[in-house]
Amino acid sequence: MTHSHCTPSAAVVPGLVLLAHGSRDALWRQPIEAVQAAVQAAQPALACHCAYLEACEPDLPAAAAALVQEGANHITVLPLFLGTGKHAREDIPCLVEALRRQYPECRFELQAAVGEHPRVTGLLAELAIEQALAGTAPPSPTASDKEMSG
Repeated sequence: MTHSHCTPSAAVVPGLVLLAHGSRDALWRQPIEAVQAAVQAAQPALACHCAYLEACEPDLPAAAAALVQEGANHITVLPLFLGTGKHAREDIPCLVEALRRQYPECRFELQAAVGEHPRVTGLLAELAIEQALAGTAPPSPTASDKEMSG
């Protein structure tokens, strides 16, 4: 179904943009696209697109336009950034505000950078600890070690 604008009387149809910085290196995009694949596996009915600020496509306006064309009228923009630097503080809010003006009947919600979320910082801390301690734990006895000592 193609819409040039969202209709205010329509039911809420969510859409999600996973917004990342971008890179010319195609390998850089793999983790971002893996998040998108996981979202789609968990919620197949949720329209979800990746978008990038620079160096690769699609950009945020293109991803938002695709979601609107798919019928989304409540679009969440989730910045996949660890910190709230200039992009998250200034550039992204300006882009989202332009989308609000372009699609006045759609609701756009800009979330905080994922790195600001306590669950993400907690998971990063767990991973850091696991990595730091991975080589320091004494080896656990194996069955063959027990047989040799017994």
